[in-house]
Amino acid sequence: MAKQTKAEKIIELILSKGCKEIESKNIKYRQFIRPDKPGIYYFVGKNGALRSGRNISSSISLTSCIHLKQED
Repeated sequence: MAKQTKAEKIIELILSKGCKEIESKNIKYRQFIRPDKPGIYYFVGKNGALRSGRNISSSISLTSCIHLKQED
């Protein structure tokens, strides 16, 4: 069985928190939204980068926060 990638782990975590994947305008990132927080999106890159914000250009990186939690 193949090892799960960082992106797959992050997507699994986001989906378990109740987020839904929506169509992304950007081919580099998959886009997710939380129904309880309209207007705030999560963006997951192909290599496991996680960003949050209203759009990709004004988003902030959350990658280090997620990877630190996974090491615990």
